[in-house]
Amino acid sequence: AIPLPELEEQKRIVAVLDQAFAALDRARSHCESNIQSAINLFRGFLESVLSRDIEEWDQRPLKALGDIQTGSTPKSSNKENFGDFVPFVKPGNFNADGSLTIGTNGLSEEGAQKARLISAGSAMMVCIGATIGKAGFNDQQIATNQQINSLSPNDSVLGEFLYYQFITERFQKQVRQHAGQATLPIVNKSKWSNLLVPIPPDVDTQLGIVEKLRRMRSHSDCLIEKYEAKLNALTNLRA
Repeated sequence: AIPLPELEEQKRIVAVLDQAFAALDRARSHCESNIQSAINLFRGFLESVLSRDIEEWDQRPLKALGDIQTGSTPKSSNKENFGDFVPFVKPGNFNADGSLTIGTNGLSEEGAQKARLISAGSAMMVCIGATIGKAGFNDQQIATNQQINSLSPNDSVLGEFLYYQFITERFQKQVRQHAGQATLPIVNKSKWSNLLVPIPPDVDTQLGIVEKLRRMRSHSDCLIEKYEAKLNALTNLRA
């Protein structure tokens, strides 16, 4: 059974709800547009900052900047390989801001000896599959699976600066060009090692750029969080 008012009252209620839902839909559309604008704000700033002095920077292949590794996975059939000795990172652990979500699935000390350990301060990129081009950086020693290539930089380069270079359209275009059109796109270690990246002449310049990008990303993320909260509020209001 449902409560059923007279037809005229039904029409009145429908009209009220139609008007309210139309207003909520407009508000939702505005919020979604503002979220995209906040994303574009950071993207535009990133491209601007990293192209401003590009003609004065050396274009260097990744292999000239430090040690490059492709991750590996110890045999899953041996449960002794897994534990909490060192985090084990997969593409799904990469966050939108380049940080890593360190889950509970790690390697044991025995498993770490069979993997390729990546030192803190490195930059990484997914080089196989649907999320090819996804990038990140680490602040602690980790290991990764074979979908991820890592670069542990020498003293003349900051890993976080490399991460920001990795997510520029310029570098992403190189990745796409070398991945081919196969069903499973892939950029192997050799091809990835030869991709070019512009590097400022000193670490202080790199650090200054990184700090600017951190601040802008923080501002952009705050805007996104604000509008996502409004979207949730609109959903609750509609209900």
